[in-house]
Amino acid sequence: MVVNGTDSFRDGHIPGAIDFEANEAKIEKLLPKDKDALVVAYCGGPQCTAYQAAAKKAVALGYSNVKHLPAGISGWKAAGEKLEKADAKAS
Repeated sequence: MVVNGTDSFRDGHIPGAIDFEANEAKIEKLLPKDKDALVVAYCGGPQCTAYQAAAKKAVALGYSNVKHLPAGISGWKAAGEKLEKADAKAS
């Protein structure tokens, strides 16, 4: 789950990420049905703490394997990893 905000999500996110800001109300329907599945929350980078909202929500929904990607999207990009972009209508 990405917690950078919808504009940041559209500009580029880790493949398979869910825009938490746009989908918080229906996040349970978008997360894996398996409560033991890996759920990774991330935001802008090492100094960003916005990921905590998504991680706490996942734990509250019963997910037991919730992790944080401390490098965030900035670290992902710096490592040269692949990004997905969403069109303006996607959330």
